[in-house]
Amino acid sequence: MNEPNINEVIVEAEKFRLKLELAKKANIPLITENFPVMNCKLSSLLFAYHVLNKWPSMVIYGVSGRAENHEGNDAISHYWLEYQETAIDLTADQYNIIEEKQLNREILRGRPFKPVSTGRIDSMQNYKLFNISHRDTFILGLPELAEDFLHDLHASYEALSDLTPCA
Repeated sequence: MNEPNINEVIVEAEKFRLKLELAKKANIPLITENFPVMNCKLSSLLFAYHVLNKWPSMVIYGVSGRAENHEGNDAISHYWLEYQETAIDLTADQYNIIEEKQLNREILRGRPFKPVSTGRIDSMQNYKLFNISHRDTFILGLPELAEDFLHDLHASYEALSDLTPCA
């Protein structure tokens, strides 16, 4: 099967986010009860796993970003995905929930954030709020990840796959 266009991936991201919201978190090893807070990387990895299974030939990128908090400490981190020059952030809305004292002025001014934020890499808010610290490249099978983590990722994905969103 050919690679999807970006609109197909965005629709899939919105459906996947709904599944994450509806899921009983205790049944999903990699997602915590306080989702979306502190679940950005794991949610992104689960979504990458999903789209790579659906569209095996695609390559999707993970982006790690960091920002300073009010005290100037490099303490705010975030993770999202990129595909075809578009950023896909499955947990942007965690910054609506996190206490103001733990964030910085720029993030606070960006509120409210959508549950799934998408946009061109050159204009997406994430690239203004966070300094990119690392990029990961993901292909089918996620060979760069440890085998025990892949086991947990697969178990989490299977638990999510059993859910059918109403939308």
